[in-house]
Amino acid sequence: MNISLTIMIAFVVVCMYWAIKAGRGKNENMEEWALGGRGMGAIITFFLLAGEFFTAFSLTGLVGLAYNSGIATLYIMSYISIACIIGYFLLPKIRRYGKAHKLISQGEFFEKKYASPFLGKLITIVGMIAIVPTIVMALKGLGLIVSVASYGAISSATAIWVGSVIVVIYTLISGLHGSSRVALIKDILTFGVLLFLGLYFPFHYHDGIGSMIKEVAEVKPKVLLFPNTGLSLVWFISTIVLMSLGLYIWPYTFLSTYAAKSDKAIRKNTIIMPLYSLMQLFSCFIGLAAILTIPNLAGAESDLALIQLVFQTFNPWFVGLIGAAGLLASLVPCSVMLITIGSMITSNIYMPLRPHTSSHKQMNIARSFAIVAALISLYLALNSNGALVLLQLISYNFIIQLFPALIFSLMKKNFVTKQGAISGIVIGLSLALFSAATDTTMAMLFPNLPSFILDINNGLYMLIINAIVTVVISLVTQNFVTQKSTKENDNLEVQL
Repeated sequence: MNISLTIMIAFVVVCMYWAIKAGRGKNENMEEWALGGRGMGAIITFFLLAGEFFTAFSLTGLVGLAYNSGIATLYIMSYISIACIIGYFLLPKIRRYGKAHKLISQGEFFEKKYASPFLGKLITIVGMIAIVPTIVMALKGLGLIVSVASYGAISSATAIWVGSVIVVIYTLISGLHGSSRVALIKDILTFGVLLFLGLYFPFHYHDGIGSMIKEVAEVKPKVLLFPNTGLSLVWFISTIVLMSLGLYIWPYTFLSTYAAKSDKAIRKNTIIMPLYSLMQLFSCFIGLAAILTIPNLAGAESDLALIQLVFQTFNPWFVGLIGAAGLLASLVPCSVMLITIGSMITSNIYMPLRPHTSSHKQMNIARSFAIVAALISLYLALNSNGALVLLQLISYNFIIQLFPALIFSLMKKNFVTKQGAISGIVIGLSLALFSAATDTTMAMLFPNLPSFILDINNGLYMLIINAIVTVVISLVTQNFVTQKSTKENDNLEVQL
């Protein structure tokens, strides 16, 4: 066994022990297992939410994106910072409503707000469709990192199997208590690695960040400029707007928000999070350094830019740290997502059929659904094909379609009806599915339009159409309901 693999195993053992210990004796009911008893403080809430947003993608895909696209990568850091402003006002309202009505899942939130069990089930289905591909991609990222970081001692498939078993064990035993504790280790390790490497590589190979950027400008100037079309400045801005609106709409974000013990804990989290998103900047520095040091990476090879730089610069023990960071950065989000899926199905689909089920039995049912979700994700991770890529492409465009219904639901006088909310979401989902399945874009439909219109992120157009449909259908159905109520009152007065 090499030193790199030994270090990865050591981190996993420590994290497993800490996670199981954190949940021991605390998971006697659904609220404890899924929400940590709604008692997560500011620090734990911060790492829990960060654990959902900052995954192994920061070590692989994000570095590869910087390697290929350069400055366009900064949209990630930008939208997170803007989204935190939205979250500062949005999340406390969600938390208070969730606590007042003892909500467990996102679907329950919409069901209560619009008095529509059907809408709650629709939200649950949408959430599952969006989350499963995310779990699969996290598992595939885990397999890639562990396989490479172990110098081939463990195959990618074996790493995915072992990682899946580990995450299922500590998720079932410790629930959100365990996930939040492992998130603490994961984030400290991941941020430390990226901060160090993001500064070390530019100074070690290029005499500083400024010198590195000058060299990149000479060798590959296109990565430092926005192109006139495609990933242009218009695309950059529209993508930031779209992503910032959708960041806190994921079902597992609702789960973590319900778990917070106070509004203050939530607001502290959104204040600090923009500083934490600076981690993405160091990923970008690593990608730019790789352009000069490893210039011939192509396609998916660019995702391994960080690990390749580490291979040629450091001893195997440091490679083990990278592998451990990537491993934990995959396990934590997977754990929270499995808890989310289990609680969503139990609360919105199982409980309406078995309303008198005890809280303890609900927890065990949710665990069973989490196992099923894990098995499905494991199968897809090992046998993924083009269909999975399709799901991954539409997952964010699926989730963002919940935004209009969510925002309107938080208004003091919400004029949106359940018919309007359902219609808007269904139309938005249909557009997202059609666009992904046929690869249809605005540029294909209207090729003669100016580029500043064509370069707007397609998801933003879908969201606007969703909002329009939601408002129009709501006004129509609201008038219909009002007229029907008036007519019934008039008939009653005639009878009297």
